[in-house]
Amino acid sequence: MRIAEYLTFTARVYSLILDAITENLTLEPFKSRIENSKIRLEESGKKVNTQLLTLDVNECDSRRDQAMIAFATFAEACSKRLDATVSDAGKAILNEIDSYGSGITRLPMLEESAILGALLGKIKDSSFLSKCLQDISGEVWMSELENAENDFSEAVKARKTAKLDRNEEISGEMCKEIRKELESFFKYLDVMCDLNVEPAYQLLAKEINIVSEETNAIVMQRAGRSGKDVVEEISASE
Repeated sequence: MRIAEYLTFTARVYSLILDAITENLTLEPFKSRIENSKIRLEESGKKVNTQLLTLDVNECDSRRDQAMIAFATFAEACSKRLDATVSDAGKAILNEIDSYGSGITRLPMLEESAILGALLGKIKDSSFLSKCLQDISGEVWMSELENAENDFSEAVKARKTAKLDRNEEISGEMCKEIRKELESFFKYLDVMCDLNVEPAYQLLAKEINIVSEETNAIVMQRAGRSGKDVVEEISASE
């Protein structure tokens, strides 16, 4: 069973246990132990939706591409100005952009980040290029590009952190714990059904077995195995 299947199965069984509890039938300490394990399993199974974070990365990449195209287009427009100071400065900035090759925005995302980092750093560190940027009043255009690149980097970082936060090992241990607690309870339920001291035990066992059969059917379907080849993973008294 996968973690999601353990979560669903445990929640359904726990709900049946709560429904079966009466003043004379507390089902303790099994109820409390299963509840505690269920809570820990749910906490360990929580995951940040990395699919949504990937959409955020893609959106930031698109905005960054737009800012890069705008900056290059502005520099090209300035290079054609009649004012020699502005046109020379525009040509210098455009030549620097072109020195990194054509199609920067079509490169793989992280490769584009490396090039943009080098380009922005070169313009900032070069007194000549910085003066050229001032001559064409291009600070706001480059600032937009720099901010867009920073937003992209933060989005990538957030997605990476979210993936690292997924602790499948801990979730696996919690699955083992909840399985152990459930099996202990099922053994107890089996004994109480054999003693036939309370009809509620028989009814609860029957309801749990229905949930077990439905869960096993899902697991069997996913695994592509036939029913005769599968032994039920978890079941209560027949």
